[in-house]
Amino acid sequence: MLETQYYTLIKAIVYIVAAIIPSYFILKSRNTSNNNNHLRKITIILLGFILMQVFYHIVEALGFRLLANGVLEPLSMTVLLLFGIIYLVTTLRIKNKKQQQQQQQQEFKT
Repeated sequence: MLETQYYTLIKAIVYIVAAIIPSYFILKSRNTSNNNNHLRKITIILLGFILMQVFYHIVEALGFRLLANGVLEPLSMTVLLLFGIIYLVTTLRIKNKKQQQQQQQQEFKT
C-alpha cells in the first residue's frame, strides 16, 4: 500500500513538471499584443486539466479514494472533454474565416 502511494506521488510530480510548459506559455502570451486569444484560452483549459490530475493523484495518495475516483476523475475527464470541444470549435471558426476571406478575394478579383 505504501509503495503505491509513492508511485502516485511521483505521478503527481510528473504532472507538475508537465504543467510548467503551458504555464510559461500563458505568462508569455499575456505580454504580447497579438491576436492569439483563442490559443491562450485553450492553453488555460489544458493547464486546468493538468492541475486537476495533480490534485487527483495527491488526494488518491492520501487515501481518499472515493473523492478521487468518484468526483475528481470524472471532473478531470469533463475538463479534458471541454478542451477538445473548444479546440474543435475554434479550429472550425478559423477555417471558416479563412474560407470567407478567400471567397471575398476571389469576388474582388472578378
